[in-house]
Amino acid sequence: MKRQSRIAVALLAGASLVIAACGGDDGGSTTEAPAGTEAPSTEAPSTEAPEVPTASDVGITESTISIGVAVADLEAVRAMLPGVVPETLTTDHLFDRWKVFMDDINEAGGINGRTIELVRLVWNPLDQTTFDALCAAATVDNELFAVINGTGLSSIARKCIFDAGVPILYGDVMTEAEYATGLAIGLVPPTEVVAAAGAKQWIENTDAPAGSVVGLLANNTPGGTAAGDAAQATLEDAGFVVERADLNSVSGDNAAINEEGATAVGNFVAKGAVHVLVATPFTENTGFWAKAAEANLPFTLLDVSSSGCSPFGLSATGAANAVGSSCTTAFDHSTDGTAIRPDTEFEAACRANFDENFTEYYGGPSSPGVPAGRVLTDINGKVLNSDYTPLECSLSNIIKLGLEAAGVNPTRQSFHDAILNLGDVPLALIGGGTGTFAPDKPFAANAVHVVKVTKAGADTTPDANGLYNGCAAPVNCGVVVSDWTPIAS
Repeated sequence: MKRQSRIAVALLAGASLVIAACGGDDGGSTTEAPAGTEAPSTEAPSTEAPEVPTASDVGITESTISIGVAVADLEAVRAMLPGVVPETLTTDHLFDRWKVFMDDINEAGGINGRTIELVRLVWNPLDQTTFDALCAAATVDNELFAVINGTGLSSIARKCIFDAGVPILYGDVMTEAEYATGLAIGLVPPTEVVAAAGAKQWIENTDAPAGSVVGLLANNTPGGTAAGDAAQATLEDAGFVVERADLNSVSGDNAAINEEGATAVGNFVAKGAVHVLVATPFTENTGFWAKAAEANLPFTLLDVSSSGCSPFGLSATGAANAVGSSCTTAFDHSTDGTAIRPDTEFEAACRANFDENFTEYYGGPSSPGVPAGRVLTDINGKVLNSDYTPLECSLSNIIKLGLEAAGVNPTRQSFHDAILNLGDVPLALIGGGTGTFAPDKPFAANAVHVVKVTKAGADTTPDANGLYNGCAAPVNCGVVVSDWTPIAS
């Protein structure tokens, strides 16, 4: 792994944004002392000693900042869902994708002299009994300043951590209630905002008249319920009749949950649903997708669950049945079907960081659009490797900027407040490349757009632009089909 940061440009850019937000040359006139003279000082020299680092809050010592990294037990998921998780995507690798950024910070001198120590917290996404152990590790067994996770951390587990007063910085969707705790920092809009935006997008583009029956597939987790409620309210306000099915996700029985999804299709058809909005995670959708395809029941995905409409989620086993559907999401994708979108300056720095660390691990540099951990070989023998890590890169930059602005002796509150006052921050593969924090906006992204689930595979021949049926890699993907639409904060 490398030992020199490749996101320095991005970090400097973020710092300049913070400086600009705090004031600077506004173009007005100034009054300068005559050349060779100096205005007399009316202030006595400061006699205060510089502030020295102290153990200022939980997880903070004079020399360290302890942060928990929640990573999924992918070995367990791989065993329970064959074909979903590639062999190269391991629990250790998930942790290392965070560690390389914190190593950069530490080797550059840390934050105000403190180094960041990462504590690995592991859970099995398919076994809810492991959520309690994760929560205990985050709140009792270790003294942590905060917990970070890119995607996948269940809203059930998050609630336990929030209830203990531990902040979470998360790369995927959270509910408005979670943001209201004052402990949450996120990259994308709240669950309810994305769900309502997705329902609105469908309403604006459907030929179905008001009064038509629309199916809604949600679940009984806090996030799933919030998403279902927001989508239902939007549909009903527009005059549609909602037939809703809520999967029993808290049961922890993945086979039973998928069977409930398959059963829901029959109920939607019986009620005369003309379309279904899906607000459940891809790990629960296999049964629904397969039965919906058999019944020719059209549906739209709402990106309100972990990795729901990410390249990883859309490439998962069973997602082939989602081809042709659309998804409203705050996450970007690599192509509009005609060309691979070039990286922004920040994205290029994130990619360079990833390639310097993990080219040897994957056997080659990263390739746009390849789902996390995948190594693909196309019909011509070309090898494409896992894309870089946009969530880890974006959040690590925000953590650094927030800690630097939180003072010599940061507290959880001063850290949270500092992030909310960062203003514009660069984002990788999210919201068009830039997000904005504000005192009343604890999430970064400012916009959503629509992608269409598109079929591609190892037998898809690349076109003259190097695309596979519009996809950046030979695997099912999301092709961007709309402009970015601003969302209300």
